[in-house]
Parts: sequence; C-alpha cells; structure tokens
Amino acid sequence: MRSIRHTLGALALGSLFTLAAAGCESPAAVSPRGFHGAPSATVIPSQGSASALDVGNWNLEWFGDASNGPTNDALQLTNVKDVITGADIDVWGLEEVVSGSEWSTLKSIPGYAGVLANDANVTNGSAYYTASEQKVGVLYKTSVASLVSAKVILTANDNDFAGRPPLEVKLNVTLNGTTEPLVIIVLHMKAFNDVASWQRRQNAAVALKSYLDSTYPTQKVMVVGDWNDDVDTSITSGQPTPFANFVGDAARYRYPTKALTDAGIASTVSYPDFIDHQLDTNEMYATYVPGSAKVYRVDSYIASYGTTTTDHYPVLSRYTFGGGGTTPSVTVTSPNGGESWVVGSSHAITWTSANVANVKLDYTLNGGTSWTAITASTPAAAGTYTWTVPATASTSALVRVTDAASSATDASNTAFSVTTSGGGAAQVVINEILANEPGSSTTGEFVELVNVGGTSASIGGWTISDGTAVRHTFAAGTTLAAGKAIVVYGGSAAIPAGLTNAVAASTGDLNLANGGDQVILKNGATVVNSFTYTSSLAGTDGVSMNRNPDATATGTFVLHTTISTLSSSGGKRANGTAF
Repeated sequence: MRSIRHTLGALALGSLFTLAAAGCESPAAVSPRGFHGAPSATVIPSQGSASALDVGNWNLEWFGDASNGPTNDALQLTNVKDVITGADIDVWGLEEVVSGSEWSTLKSIPGYAGVLANDANVTNGSAYYTASEQKVGVLYKTSVASLVSAKVILTANDNDFAGRPPLEVKLNVTLNGTTEPLVIIVLHMKAFNDVASWQRRQNAAVALKSYLDSTYPTQKVMVVGDWNDDVDTSITSGQPTPFANFVGDAARYRYPTKALTDAGIASTVSYPDFIDHQLDTNEMYATYVPGSAKVYRVDSYIASYGTTTTDHYPVLSRYTFGGGGTTPSVTVTSPNGGESWVVGSSHAITWTSANVANVKLDYTLNGGTSWTAITASTPAAAGTYTWTVPATASTSALVRVTDAASSATDASNTAFSVTTSGGGAAQVVINEILANEPGSSTTGEFVELVNVGGTSASIGGWTISDGTAVRHTFAAGTTLAAGKAIVVYGGSAAIPAGLTNAVAASTGDLNLANGGDQVILKNGATVVNSFTYTSSLAGTDGVSMNRNPDATATGTFVLHTTISTLSSSGGKRANGTAF
C-alpha cells in the first residue's frame, strides 16, 4: 500500500503528521468535561453474531480529556456509548482512555464489564499508568466472557512502548456450549514517523514476539490496538514495517487486518494507512472467519465524527469459538511456488495447522497428476519436515500436506522447480549478513554465500569487500557445490563448534558497519553479487539480515527474526538445518 508519507512533500507532511499524531503521545492533566450542547443518542447498526466471538479494537482519542481530544466530552462519551451499545461486540480492546469516571460509564453499559490498565486488580498497572494519562483497557460482555486475570506486561520495554506497556487480560469465553480460554493483549505503540520512533516500534515488536513465543506457544492469543504503523511498509519513509518479525512468521502469527492494508483501506480519519491492527497466534487464526476483518465506518451515523468522537475508526473481526472452532485445517507455507531446489539437496517443508494431530506429506513432479508419499505421518505441531529433493528435474513440482485423520489438505499455491546438478550454471549469491555481532567482539560478524545454481563454483581467489576495502580472499582451490553454503566470520574464535563450512576472514576482520555498509563479492574485477544495507537491517545485536525466501537469487533481505525463530543461522538454512 502506498503511504501518504511517500507521496507528499517531506517538509509539509512531517508537520501535518506531527500535529495529527500529537494526541497520541504526551499525557496531560484531565480537563473538566465540557457540555457544549445536549448530546443525543444515535442508532448504530449491530455487527455482532450470537454464535461467534466478535472482537473489536478502537482508539478513543484522549477519551475524557477535552484539552487534548474532542472538546465536548459529554458528546464524545455519548457517541462512544452509542457505538459500543449498538455494535454489539463481545470483546473490545480500547486505547487512549484518560478519564476514569467516563470509563466507569462505559463499564456500566448493560451487559458489559471491563478492566482498565491502572485498575487495582491489574498487576503492575498503577506503577505504569496514572489517572491523568492515556490508558488501554478491555471491555467485554459478561454473558460471553469472564475475567481470569489482568496484568501489565513487558515493563522492561516501557520506553519502547512510549510509556504505555501492553495490558494482558485472560478471559474464559463461553460460546456454543463450550468454555475456552482467551488471552487478549491491548497495546498502543509509539507514535510519529521519525526514524527514532520507528526504531522503538521495532524494538517493542521484537520484545512482544519473544514474549509470545515463550509464554504462549500453543494458546489462543490476540494482540489488538493502535500499532501506530502499517504491516506492508512503514509510515516512516524508506523503512520496512517494524512488525516484519510477525509478518514473516506466518507459521505462528497472522494479521487478519493485513487484508485491509492490502486493499488500501484506512483506519483513521485523516491518513490512508492502516495502523489499528489485530494479530492472532496460529491457534486463534484457525478460528478466524475469513473476510470478517473490517473497518466499521460509524462516521456514516455520527455527525462530524472526526472532531466529536475520535480520529480512529473501530476495527472488527469474528471467530468461530466454542463448537465452531474444532474444524481441522492445514496450510502449506513452503515451498509455496517459485522456488528452485536442486536434486539431492535438503529443504524444509513448512506448514501451519489447527486441530490436527499428525499430517502426511506428498509431492508431485507433474502438477498434481500423480502424487508420491514423503511420509505417512509426522507431528502437525512441528510445522516443519526436512525433505531430500528427488533426483528428477521438474518445472511443475508441488508439495501437499494433509491431516492424517481427515480430509483437510493444502498444496503449494503454484509450482516450484527441481533442477539437476548439471542442469544450470553455478550462481553464487550473498545470502546472509550479520553486521551487528552478538556481544562486543566483531569476530562474530559474518557473510554467508550460497550457490543457488546447478553446478559447482570454483571461488578460489574471489574476494569479499565492505564499502572500504577487501576483507577476505578465498584460498586457492576453494569450491562451493550446488545448493551449498560457505560462511566467512570476522575471526576464527567466533566460528561455532562443528560448523565445517566456515572460514575466518583472511584479513582478520570484516569491519561491517551497523549504520549501513556494502558487502561486495568479486571474482577479480568482476562483481559477482553485492548488497547495500541500511541501519534498519543492522540495528539489533546478534540479528542478521537474510534473503527471503532463504537461499534464493531473487529473495530480498529482511531481518532474520522475520523468517525464523533464530536470530541468525550462519552456514545453515534460516530454520537452522544444514545445507
């Protein structure tokens, strides 16, 4: 999606965006509520379903603070009540709630209860949220959900979250005769489109993913709120989305709202980007009702909505909880079309699944006319299986993953290629770069090369340079077989034990700059492959940049954490398996 930040003049735009976003940052004392005219109720059409779980998130723009948000607090309160009452949503994640008394009014809407970040029953809440600042909260129907616990999390990353660490609320949800646990996390990310704010959002995303990976590996979890950035490309000019680590881990996480980004739909009144997202773990996403994510344009029912109510629209989605959430499903994530794999090489087949114990794997080399078994059963929860590519060339290969106990199945979206060892010229590419070494020893920097071609490459005498000088020259007689990798470390002390396809830089250092640099592979005076990276790909200690898809000539470089649970994988595939 094209961001307005990419199409307007930088100076004028920066001023506009700073003014618009100012309401999302600095807390201020609550002003007395203004009564600038008698509010009148508005009928908002229902969006709820009796047999599904309906979830919404909504930034209420300084709710109850007339000095910063809408100036008529009474009218803002009435409009917000009308939306919540009329929309009939089961669980709301709300942001920018300032007034405790007006929050109490929302909780008194018949059939609802709620938790605000600084409530006494919220662990860590009052230590990080005061009465006069923006707070996040959860509002829920008591007929559908009951509160188990609430706490403020990731407090060590308070600054990255702009002083608003996320609120985690555990609920028991009862629908269709079944009670299931749900974890809902409400966040309000750092605002503004400057690079420093972008970096804080990225830092927060890294901390959040690490927390979810380790705390809730198999649970139904939703993270909702104002992410203050988009998931295709950042609102910060020239930067990738700061949430690439989630976008790239489709096996574990999905943004149902990404479809709205892709469709060019806005979630705020004034700007075209979609910044109010919902994120699901794969267990939660398995119950998502396809196509249900939507922006609810309540401005169609509320006059002067952007100035009287809030500058954000409600975002809604629906899930088949209870009896509707047990349907088995599987989705192939790799190979998913366009890859070129060499016969005899090893590759990871990956997939996501829900309500499946074991899966069987098959492949075809003729577009699906006939299938050959890879394995009759392997645990579905693993999500990966290392496969040795068969010794027959094909341009119409597919892989299929099927629930071993039902008919749920999925295959590669489009064909991938299988090439023989003599089926193409050698092609050596830079596949992974670790410029920001773990710790403080620059010996940990590395550059990984992969031969994605069909024949062995003789790379003796080839050089690796940074933007300043030659840093490594490969020894005479060095060869790189088709489908294999070799990695050059800054120093021999950093080479992991047992890694046989690694060498130390011949000059004793790679000298890669964290603020941006070049990596150039040359055969004599001929540039074989090169990549110029920015600080966004070298901003975190120990996190490399890697081609996506891994080991491909056309893959673009992304942070390693967006395509793998590993921070880096020098000399190995992105998933940690051997080449």
